[in-house]
Amino acid sequence: MMALSQQLIVSKPERRLQKSGGLHLDIVVLSVINCVCGVFGAPWQCVATVRSVSHVAALTAMSTTHAPGDKPHVIYVAEQRVTGLVVSLLVGLSALAGGVLRLVPLSVLFGVFLYMGISALAGIQLWERTILMLKPPKHHPPVVYVRRVPTLRMHLYTAVQILVLIGLCAVKWSSIGLALPLCLLLTVPLRRALTPLFTPLQLRALDGAHPEKLDDEPDFYQEAPLPG
Repeated sequence: MMALSQQLIVSKPERRLQKSGGLHLDIVVLSVINCVCGVFGAPWQCVATVRSVSHVAALTAMSTTHAPGDKPHVIYVAEQRVTGLVVSLLVGLSALAGGVLRLVPLSVLFGVFLYMGISALAGIQLWERTILMLKPPKHHPPVVYVRRVPTLRMHLYTAVQILVLIGLCAVKWSSIGLALPLCLLLTVPLRRALTPLFTPLQLRALDGAHPEKLDDEPDFYQEAPLPG
């Protein structure tokens, strides 16, 4: 489940990845490795979402020539596996550098992790919609989930996601932390329960569907009946 969540974050349509299908192969390999580890009693491998998002952001080339006031957009991503392999090797070699790493103050390490976590929030739709809850509608950017979804319904969807996130964190840090995978699975029927409140078009926009797939469909404001 966590691997799928990471894949959805990393392979967002806005990132314009051309080889995103390779992420599916990564999940298969990770599943096979975890099965082998389970047989021999070895620790399971887990995803590193913050590191992966920071890795993709570092390989992303943003536009430098855009209209004043427009946000920079992604031109391309240098998709390759060399840097990921080097990072993994360095992480493994860090086990041999314990004496040197002990000289680094913990405050420095926590600062690096905090910076990586905050910088990784950029581009996550949930974070962007949370910020929009604090802004008046006239200052909302013309992104697909703003154009396709009424403001109140967009805020309702965001509030539900925030409450679910708080609940998952509470379960993780409680004495029933082992039930976190089950709680993650319960988000599937919860998502299905929201279908009566939103149209399929609105849910696709809120789920991060590619804007090009939604441009051919009628806009919310075009569908709304005019008075009189």
